Amino acid sequence: MIIFDFDGTLADTISLGLSIINDYADHFKYSKIKREEHEDFSAIEVVQNIGIKMWKFPYLVWLLRKKIYERSAEIQIFPGVKEILDDLKNSGFKLGIITSNSEDNVTDFLKRNSLESYFSYVKTGVPTFGKRHALVKAKKQLKQDFVYVGDEIRDIEACRHAQIPVVSITWGLNSAASLEKMNPGMVAKDSTEALSLIHKTAEQYLKHN
Repeated sequence: MIIFDFDGTLADTISLGLSIINDYADHFKYSKIKREEHEDFSAIEVVQNIGIKMWKFPYLVWLLRKKIYERSAEIQIFPGVKEILDDLKNSGFKLGIITSNSEDNVTDFLKRNSLESYFSYVKTGVPTFGKRHALVKAKKQLKQDFVYVGDEIRDIEACRHAQIPVVSITWGLNSAASLEKMNPGMVAKDSTEALSLIHKTAEQYLKHN
């Protein structure tokens, strides 16, 4: 089984999300985000760097999901991702999603891209810093091992905690250099490389479990 992150991996929500976050910077009294200045930092480090108060963070996340849904038509699938999913599906892999985004946003995206039937496991609404627990829970629920695919440092950290192999892609939030530092030899710079690395990782890891 191959499980994907959603934001920055399947769906191009990063630019829209950062724009929405910056729209509320003055209201919530934190610094605006310049993407190029934070692409080497984990999500928790970015939150700390721009000065978001942790007690305000849950409401800001809820607001972000709401605003993304209102502008969901702007969210596109990344180039090459549909081809990755087609190949994996045709190769007999079961597919899944684990994400902090909302069920409404994910469902809308899957419908607009004719992907509703592709995923047999979809877990939405995971706390922003709770992915490691979601991964552990997924292993217990599914009763099988899987490979995870994500775009962030926190994906690597969560998978390491849950003892799950992770393929990192570079078209999302964090830079190739920061991902390679955390996950050497497991970073794909484009969709062709990602597909090859997913197959290789699945063959090496899943066949023994």
